Amino acid sequence: MKVSYVKNLMLQGISVRTNNENEKNEETQKIAPLWAKYDEEHIFTKTLNKANNTSFYGLYLNYESDVNGDFDAMVAVEVTKAKNNAIVIENKKYLVFKKEGELPDVSIELWKEIWEYFEKNSDYERIYGIDFEKYSKQDEVEIYISIK
Repeated sequence: MKVSYVKNLMLQGISVRTNNENEKNEETQKIAPLWAKYDEEHIFTKTLNKANNTSFYGLYLNYESDVNGDFDAMVAVEVTKAKNNAIVIENKKYLVFKKEGELPDVSIELWKEIWEYFEKNSDYERIYGIDFEKYSKQDEVEIYISIK
């Protein structure tokens, strides 16, 4: 885990409103179907002004409150111009967690570690701004948690 600053990151994709309670149940979860829709509808190929990298992102934003409230989830790629539903992250401070393993299990495991970390640790205060997962390799995830 390390502290990092994201200076100018523009991301564009598709989103859905959900909460962690919905995501525990296969019948009510929305994030896995969102990733499937992104793939099945070839959203990547339809996205204009993509940056020259192969990373995919899972964003969590517009938090109603905290880990228990509703939030928007988005599947996205980096773009060079902010248009339509693009999200722009400028000058934000993050605590970055990284883990290797088989997807999507490694992401789920890392989120559990993050929730536990913030329950037991007060070194950093989570602000529920824009959090995101970055997938640059097939067997690795970095999760950026917005902090004060």
